[in-house]
Amino acid sequence: MVFSRPPVSPPGNVLFRRDGIAYEWVQDLGTGFHGERVRLVRRRGKRGEDLGRVIVKTLALPALTPGTHEARKRLEEEVQLATFLVHPHIARVHGLQETKGALHVIMEAVSGRSLESLLTVAHGRGRYFSESFMLHIGAQVAGALAHAHGRRDVSNRPLRIVHRAIDPTRIRVKLSGKAKLMDFGLASAHLPGRRTVRLPRPRGDGYYTSPEALLGEDEDARSDLFVLGLVLLEFATGRHLFNPPDLLARDMWTALPGAEQERLRHAIGRAQDVWSEPGIDDIVLRAATFTPADVAWAAEKLSEPVRALFARLLRRAPSERFSSAAEVEDRVCGLLSERGDYGHADAAAELRQALEEAGEALAAEEHGARRLLHPDDISTEPAPAGPEA
Repeated sequence: MVFSRPPVSPPGNVLFRRDGIAYEWVQDLGTGFHGERVRLVRRRGKRGEDLGRVIVKTLALPALTPGTHEARKRLEEEVQLATFLVHPHIARVHGLQETKGALHVIMEAVSGRSLESLLTVAHGRGRYFSESFMLHIGAQVAGALAHAHGRRDVSNRPLRIVHRAIDPTRIRVKLSGKAKLMDFGLASAHLPGRRTVRLPRPRGDGYYTSPEALLGEDEDARSDLFVLGLVLLEFATGRHLFNPPDLLARDMWTALPGAEQERLRHAIGRAQDVWSEPGIDDIVLRAATFTPADVAWAAEKLSEPVRALFARLLRRAPSERFSSAAEVEDRVCGLLSERGDYGHADAAAELRQALEEAGEALAAEEHGARRLLHPDDISTEPAPAGPEA
């Protein structure tokens, strides 16, 4: 059926109105990084037509306190930063809306599946996605990072953007095979007229953090490349460099010289102040002690060219990694070209086949596909309060 205009759906509670469009609450997605509520919201036109969904972060401002002032400033900076991030593989931030007692950030809601969800699909069918699929996603995300890392302000000064929170939930793949990198809400950047955005401390999930961030050292664009390598390696193999089997923390610890042990004690204490997740001390220890042999073990079932890619991405010293995301993108695109230019259509076909093999039958029409993808089609960030379906 073809609609002459978007279909009408039952109305919900209106959070606010903007340019004649009502923004209606659909589902609560949990709490964001700065204490704001994150919601799935429907946009409804003047005639009641459904204009699609967006994600809205809402920060309540009952009173001006130091905490709410800082949170407000960070949300405003997130929107300001987003004006520099216009790229087909980066989720958009549409703008800021202030109402009485609240500040709202309006963001794109990207349909499809997160890499975390697709890893679950791979486990469900007993087979990981192909190397070509992984490289296809990696090339798109590397392109997004190359765009972000290379941005300059209106005076042509580098913004020095670092995402700092890449993980499998923040890379989403649509049914078309197109990937998008989500959520620069924890990024560091040199915005014009302001001090560096964000505190110089590690953020995000400890398992998806560069060694230099875990050890209290400076981060730069190459830190994002390391974490991209962690995510793609786990997606391709199910193996995580910071969680190897049969390796005891005490064995790693006793192998270190005394001075290194003292440095790590300080780094572990700092990390425990940042993350509440259990085992962060082991993650820091692993980040400080892994070797190229460990990377080779994790990637042993992959082809030689792909093993070489991960060997370069996952070097502990930033100076030994690829120099830029653009270089990673070129390398990954070269690997894809050698395989016959695997593209969106190939990725879409592989994705549908994987979902079917995992026992998730797709309906023929588009709206059936959307029904299949609940609730992951709206879990952009942060992670939902409940388990992902």
